[in-house]
Amino acid sequence: VELILDASNSMWGQIKGESKISIAKEVLKQIIDGLPEEMNVGLRLYGHRYKLKDERACQDTELIIPIGPLQKDQLIQTIEKITPRGKTPLVYSILQSPQDFTNLSGGTVVLISDGIESCEGDIESIASKLKESGIELTVNIIGFGIKEEEARKQLETIAKSTGGIYLDAKDSQELLSSLKQTLKIEYDLINEKGEVKASGYVGGEAVSILEGEYILQLKLEPTFLETKVVVNPAKTSVFFLKKEEGKWTIKKQD
Repeated sequence: VELILDASNSMWGQIKGESKISIAKEVLKQIIDGLPEEMNVGLRLYGHRYKLKDERACQDTELIIPIGPLQKDQLIQTIEKITPRGKTPLVYSILQSPQDFTNLSGGTVVLISDGIESCEGDIESIASKLKESGIELTVNIIGFGIKEEEARKQLETIAKSTGGIYLDAKDSQELLSSLKQTLKIEYDLINEKGEVKASGYVGGEAVSILEGEYILQLKLEPTFLETKVVVNPAKTSVFFLKKEEGKWTIKKQD
């Protein structure tokens, strides 16, 4: 997973008397603290180095922490130091992400932005250019405190074009909820009567359930993914969620 955080000047805007950047920092720290240790996470920022009128503002994006084993303390300390400054080179920033996943087959980008592209980036080009990179990337976007319908549509278009989801967050609670949704994929085990007998999330703790046949349903957007599974007595079954040729599949560990 790569987190991309909008650190443009507009993040000084306020929600209920508190700046968006302050809210985002606190929520991100809370989310990072609860991430599974096995997760590989990186952090990219944009708009954080150069002021609005600086000629470099439209290329102002930086991979602060490369994608690798989760380093909670380093991530939290880095987030605390962020100071919003410049423009919103949103498209340019997303198009830098494939190089961040070098030596990886793919992953998920989670972008938090409070506004519209301000550097004339071509939104329509994102999906095709990501595909050209040869790396399977899904871009999930959280629009934070967005009031303009045009900005919302723009962000929604980017997410959908990559097979990702777009979520609106108006305050700290909605931002927290949205981040949880983009970073964790929930699943249910459903019996033949259609009853949910166990639930969990990908990468989380194992669940215990009586032996028998079930439907394993992963709550991916926009379409749930399902497969039949057989639970044997006194045995642990492990399944992997993989993306192959643009499609999610469930694989059982041999």
